[in-house]
Amino acid sequence: MREYEYHLVEEVRAGRLTRRQLIVRASVAGLSASAIGSLLAACGGSSGSSSSGSKSTSAAAAGPVKRGGTFRIGCAVPTADVDPVFLFDQGGIFTAQLAGETLCKRMADTSLQPRLATAWKQVGSAKEWEFAIRQGVKWHDGSPLTVDDVVATMKMLSDPKVGSSALSAFSGVLSPDGVRKVDDQTVRFSLDRAYVDFPYTVSDDNYNSIILPADYKKGSFSKGGIGTGPFVLKTLTPKQGATFVANPNWWGKDAKGGKLPYLAGVQVKYFNDPQSTVLALQSGGVDIYPQMAYATARALFKDPNVHVLTLPSSEHRTVAMRTDQKPFDDKRVRQALAWSIDREALVKGLFGGNAKVGNDHTFAPVYPFSPSGTEVAQRKQDYAKAKQLLSDAGHAGGVTVPTLIVEEFLDVPEYAQLLQDQAKGGGINMQLHQESQSIFYNKVWLQTPFGIVDWGGRGSISPLIEPAYTKKGIWNSSHWKNDDFDKLVSQFDSEADEGRRKQIAAQAAKIQNDETPTLISFFITGLRGVRKNVQGIENGPVDHMDASKVWLSGPAA
Repeated sequence: MREYEYHLVEEVRAGRLTRRQLIVRASVAGLSASAIGSLLAACGGSSGSSSSGSKSTSAAAAGPVKRGGTFRIGCAVPTADVDPVFLFDQGGIFTAQLAGETLCKRMADTSLQPRLATAWKQVGSAKEWEFAIRQGVKWHDGSPLTVDDVVATMKMLSDPKVGSSALSAFSGVLSPDGVRKVDDQTVRFSLDRAYVDFPYTVSDDNYNSIILPADYKKGSFSKGGIGTGPFVLKTLTPKQGATFVANPNWWGKDAKGGKLPYLAGVQVKYFNDPQSTVLALQSGGVDIYPQMAYATARALFKDPNVHVLTLPSSEHRTVAMRTDQKPFDDKRVRQALAWSIDREALVKGLFGGNAKVGNDHTFAPVYPFSPSGTEVAQRKQDYAKAKQLLSDAGHAGGVTVPTLIVEEFLDVPEYAQLLQDQAKGGGINMQLHQESQSIFYNKVWLQTPFGIVDWGGRGSISPLIEPAYTKKGIWNSSHWKNDDFDKLVSQFDSEADEGRRKQIAAQAAKIQNDETPTLISFFITGLRGVRKNVQGIENGPVDHMDASKVWLSGPAA
C-alpha cells in the first residue's frame, strides 16, 4: 500500500477514523472501489465498502423498475439566466444539474464518485493532479466530448477576467495556466498551492464546474441542447419552468448494466414562495421539493402521501457583520450578539430539532475534524455577559445596530425575526428589511453592514471557509482579515495526516469563534419532500439534483 493508504488504515485501527470516513478520504484521493475494499479488509471487522452512504426511496416493495413517465420538480425561481458559469441560486442550480455534468459527483456521505472523469490521482504531491476523462461520451447534439472541452471549461472558470461564480472555489487554488492537456484522455491541474481536497472543486459540490463545450458562448445554455447529462433541456420559460427529455445517448448504466435514465422526461416548475411549493407537493402538482425549510414544511411530516428524507449537513446561515464599519469594527459588539442568542431554542423552534447547534465557526459536526466543546467552549445565551461586553465597548446603555437585511429564502426571514427578539435581551436593537433573492445577491450582499447569507453544505470545508473568511475571499461578507487564520487554512488544505488536520481545525475554529466575524448559530439537517410513488431519489445533498436513477412506481396519490 502507498504511504497514505497505510495511514488511513492505521487511523481506523487506532479508532481515530471510522470505516465510513476512510471511504470518504480514499475516494477523494482517487482510489478505486476495489482498492477501497482492500483497505477496509486490511482494517478488519465488517467488510462493507459501499461509498454512496445514502438512503433512497427505492425499496423492494415498490417492485421492478418501471420506465417512462415525467418527474416533476418544484423549486424557487432562478434569480438570473440559467448559465452554469454564473449560477448560484437554488432554481438555477437544479435546472443546470439535470443537463450538465461535472468530473466527479459528491455523494450523501461526502465521498466522491466518478462522472466525466473515471479516475484521478495526485502526481508527486497535492499540488499536481491528473484526471482521466471518460471516453465515448457525447454532447446532447451528438458530437463527442473531448479533453479539449474539459481544458477550455476549466480555463474559463478559473479566469478572473470571466468572473465565474466558480472563483469562490478556484481563487488562489487554480489559475488558467495551471490547466493543460496531457493526452487525448488526460487533463493535468497544476495548482497554485497544495490542496488535498481539490477533487471537490471539480465535482458538483462546486455548482459551476459543469463541463461545457470548448466553444461555449455566454447565455447559450438556457436555450437548450447543451450538456452531457441524462436529460436534455428542451425549453426554459423564465419564471415558469423548464422541460427536459431523456438523453438516449447517455453513458450511465444501472447496477445491472441497464440503460439510464429510466424516466422519459423531467419538468421543473418554478415557485415564488416556499408555501406554494409545499402546497403543490401535497396536491400532487409536483413530485419532489428537493430543498425545503422545516418552517414552511411542517405539514409534510404528517402527510401520508409524502416521504420527508433527511440528511445532516454543513448547510448554515451566516449573520455577517462588517468588521470594517461601526459598531461591528469592535469585536466585543459582535461577541455580544453571539452571547445573546439561544441556539437550542433556534434549533427547536426554527427547525423542529432538524439541525445541530453552531458555535460561531464553520467546522460543522458532520466533519470528522470538528472541534469538541473542550477545544472551543460552546456559547450559550448569557445576557449579562452580552451587556458587559457592550459596556466595555462603550455602549453601556445598549446599542442600535444597522438594519439587518435578509433574503426571501426558506427559513431566513423567520430566523431574522427570532434573532431580533433574542438580541433585545442583550441590549442590541435592530430593524429588519427583506429583499428578494435576486436583489439581495445582486445589489445588497457584500455591501450591507449587516445581513444573513445562506450557505449550502459542502463535502470539504475549504469551499465554505476560503471565499467567506480569508482576506482574499471573493465572498467575504464581513470583510474580516486575520493572517493567523489564513495561514491555518492554508496548512489545513495541504495536510494529508488526519490527526494533524484535526489539530489545525481546532486552532482555526478557536480564532473564528473569538473574532466572530459572523454569527453561526446552527447547521441544518437537509430536508426534501418526495411523493411516495417516486423511487430512486437520494436523501441528499439537498442542493444537488440527480434524477438519473429516478423512476415512478405509479401515479401520484
